[in-house]
Amino acid sequence: MKINVEGVSEIVLEVKSMERAIDFWSNQLGFPIVEQWGYNEGQFDESNENVWATWIYIGGTTRLGLWLPRSFSEKELLEKKKPVSEWEGLFDEGGLHVHFSLHIRQDNFDNAIAVLQDVGIDIKIIEEENDGIKERRLYFKDTEENIVEFYTLDMKNDYQNRLQNGEIK
Repeated sequence: MKINVEGVSEIVLEVKSMERAIDFWSNQLGFPIVEQWGYNEGQFDESNENVWATWIYIGGTTRLGLWLPRSFSEKELLEKKKPVSEWEGLFDEGGLHVHFSLHIRQDNFDNAIAVLQDVGIDIKIIEEENDGIKERRLYFKDTEENIVEFYTLDMKNDYQNRLQNGEIK
Protein backbone atom coordinates (compact mmCIF):
# COMPACT_ATOMS: atom_id res chain seq x y z
CA MET A 1 0.00 0.00 0.00
CA LYS A 2 1.20 3.51 -0.73
CA ILE A 3 -0.72 5.01 2.23
CA ASN A 4 -0.80 3.11 5.53
CA VAL A 5 -4.15 3.72 7.19
CA GLU A 6 -5.15 2.05 10.44
CA GLY A 7 -8.75 1.31 9.50
CA VAL A 8 -12.03 3.16 9.38
CA SER A 9 -12.33 6.28 11.54
CA GLU A 10 -15.88 7.34 10.72
CA ILE A 11 -18.81 6.02 8.77
CA VAL A 12 -21.75 8.36 8.18
CA LEU A 13 -25.29 7.32 7.33
CA GLU A 14 -28.01 9.69 6.24
CA VAL A 15 -31.14 9.14 8.32
CA LYS A 16 -34.74 10.26 7.82
CA SER A 17 -35.56 10.47 11.54
CA MET A 18 -32.87 11.30 14.10
CA GLU A 19 -35.06 10.11 16.96
CA ARG A 20 -35.71 6.76 15.29
CA ALA A 21 -32.03 6.31 14.39
CA ILE A 22 -30.84 7.15 17.91
CA ASP A 23 -33.42 4.80 19.37
CA PHE A 24 -32.19 1.98 17.16
CA TRP A 25 -28.41 2.48 17.36
CA SER A 26 -28.10 3.69 20.95
CA ASN A 27 -31.14 2.53 22.88
CA GLN A 28 -31.80 -0.80 21.15
CA LEU A 29 -28.28 -1.84 20.12
CA GLY A 30 -26.52 -0.18 23.03
CA PHE A 31 -23.93 1.93 21.20
CA PRO A 32 -23.17 5.07 23.26
CA ILE A 33 -23.68 8.58 21.91
CA VAL A 34 -20.41 10.50 22.13
CA GLU A 35 -21.26 13.78 20.40
CA GLN A 36 -24.10 15.69 18.75
CA TRP A 37 -24.10 18.76 16.50
CA GLY A 38 -26.60 21.37 15.48
CA TYR A 39 -26.86 22.91 12.03
CA ASN A 40 -26.69 26.57 11.06
CA GLU A 41 -26.42 28.29 7.68
CA GLY A 42 -25.30 25.21 5.75
CA GLN A 43 -22.65 24.10 8.26
CA PHE A 44 -22.68 21.92 11.36
CA ASP A 45 -22.05 23.71 14.64
CA GLU A 46 -21.26 22.64 18.18
CA SER A 47 -24.72 23.44 19.54
CA ASN A 48 -26.95 20.60 20.58
CA GLU A 49 -30.04 22.55 19.54
CA ASN A 50 -31.96 21.03 16.64
CA VAL A 51 -29.63 18.03 16.43
CA TRP A 52 -28.66 17.28 12.82
CA ALA A 53 -25.75 14.94 13.50
CA THR A 54 -25.19 12.31 16.17
CA TRP A 55 -21.92 10.42 16.64
CA ILE A 56 -22.07 6.93 18.13
CA TYR A 57 -19.01 4.94 19.20
CA ILE A 58 -19.17 1.52 17.50
CA GLY A 59 -15.87 0.02 18.68
CA GLY A 60 -12.21 -0.10 17.75
CA THR A 61 -11.12 3.08 16.00
CA THR A 62 -14.58 3.71 14.52
CA ARG A 63 -17.58 5.87 15.24
CA LEU A 64 -20.83 6.03 13.29
CA GLY A 65 -22.39 9.33 12.25
CA LEU A 66 -26.15 9.63 11.90
CA TRP A 67 -26.93 12.75 9.86
CA LEU A 68 -30.19 14.23 8.69
CA PRO A 69 -30.32 15.20 4.99
CA ARG A 70 -29.10 18.69 4.19
CA SER A 71 -30.37 21.06 1.54
CA PHE A 72 -27.73 23.37 0.13
CA SER A 73 -28.42 26.81 -1.31
CA GLU A 74 -27.38 27.61 -4.88
CA LYS A 75 -24.36 29.47 -3.49
CA GLU A 76 -23.35 26.48 -1.35
CA LEU A 77 -23.78 24.09 -4.30
CA LEU A 78 -21.43 26.28 -6.36
CA GLU A 79 -18.95 26.32 -3.48
CA LYS A 80 -19.08 22.51 -3.21
CA LYS A 81 -18.09 22.21 -6.89
CA LYS A 82 -14.82 24.08 -6.28
CA PRO A 83 -11.60 22.21 -5.52
CA VAL A 84 -11.69 21.31 -1.82
CA SER A 85 -8.68 23.51 -1.02
CA GLU A 86 -10.73 26.57 -2.08
CA TRP A 87 -13.80 25.88 0.06
CA GLU A 88 -14.84 28.61 2.49
CA GLY A 89 -16.62 26.09 4.72
CA LEU A 90 -16.56 22.32 4.97
CA PHE A 91 -18.95 20.43 2.72
CA ASP A 92 -18.33 16.87 3.82
CA GLU A 93 -21.38 15.54 2.06
CA GLY A 94 -20.43 13.93 -1.20
CA GLY A 95 -22.11 11.70 -3.76
CA LEU A 96 -24.75 9.23 -2.65
CA HIS A 97 -23.39 9.00 0.86
CA VAL A 98 -22.29 11.70 3.28
CA HIS A 99 -18.58 10.91 3.67
CA PHE A 100 -16.27 8.36 5.17
CA SER A 101 -13.09 8.74 7.12
CA LEU A 102 -10.09 6.47 7.47
CA HIS A 103 -7.99 6.49 10.61
CA ILE A 104 -4.35 7.26 9.93
CA ARG A 105 -1.51 7.52 12.42
CA GLN A 106 0.23 10.88 12.88
CA ASP A 107 3.52 9.43 11.62
CA ASN A 108 1.88 8.40 8.32
CA PHE A 109 -0.03 11.64 7.72
CA ASP A 110 2.68 13.59 5.87
CA ASN A 111 3.29 10.62 3.58
CA ALA A 112 -0.43 10.54 2.73
CA ILE A 113 -0.25 14.22 1.78
CA ALA A 114 2.75 13.53 -0.46
CA VAL A 115 1.06 10.57 -2.19
CA LEU A 116 -2.11 12.56 -2.92
CA GLN A 117 -0.16 15.57 -4.13
CA ASP A 118 2.06 13.38 -6.33
CA VAL A 119 -0.99 12.18 -8.24
CA GLY A 120 -2.54 15.66 -8.45
CA ILE A 121 -5.42 15.23 -6.02
CA ASP A 122 -6.71 18.49 -4.53
CA ILE A 123 -6.76 18.36 -0.71
CA LYS A 124 -7.87 20.38 2.29
CA ILE A 125 -5.96 19.96 5.56
CA ILE A 126 -7.34 20.92 8.97
CA GLU A 127 -5.12 20.85 12.04
CA GLU A 128 -6.47 21.41 15.54
CA GLU A 129 -5.25 20.94 19.06
CA ASN A 130 -7.65 19.52 21.64
CA ASP A 131 -6.53 18.96 25.21
CA GLY A 132 -2.90 19.20 24.11
CA ILE A 133 -3.34 16.58 21.40
CA LYS A 134 -2.74 17.59 17.80
CA GLU A 135 -5.43 16.24 15.48
CA ARG A 136 -5.01 16.32 11.72
CA ARG A 137 -7.65 15.78 9.04
CA LEU A 138 -7.23 15.69 5.31
CA TYR A 139 -10.15 15.84 2.85
CA PHE A 140 -10.31 15.06 -0.85
CA LYS A 141 -12.84 13.93 -3.45
CA ASP A 142 -12.78 10.59 -5.20
CA THR A 143 -13.73 10.19 -8.86
CA GLU A 144 -17.43 9.97 -7.98
CA GLU A 145 -17.42 13.23 -5.97
CA ASN A 146 -17.47 11.30 -2.68
CA ILE A 147 -15.70 13.09 0.17
CA VAL A 148 -12.92 11.00 1.73
CA GLU A 149 -11.20 11.97 4.97
CA PHE A 150 -7.99 10.80 6.61
CA TYR A 151 -8.18 11.51 10.37
CA THR A 152 -5.57 11.04 13.09
CA LEU A 153 -8.04 10.92 16.00
CA ASP A 154 -8.20 7.40 17.45
CA MET A 155 -11.91 6.92 18.19
CA LYS A 156 -11.25 4.18 20.75
CA ASN A 157 -8.97 6.45 22.80
CA ASP A 158 -11.40 9.36 22.30
CA TYR A 159 -14.29 7.22 23.56
CA GLN A 160 -12.32 5.97 26.59
CA ASN A 161 -11.23 9.52 27.48
CA ARG A 162 -14.80 10.87 27.19
CA LEU A 163 -16.09 7.98 29.30
CA GLN A 164 -13.35 8.47 31.92
CA ASN A 165 -14.00 12.24 32.04
CA GLY A 166 -17.73 11.68 32.64
CA GLU A 167 -18.72 13.23 29.30
CA ILE A 168 -20.82 10.19 28.40
CA LYS A 169 -22.60 7.46 30.34
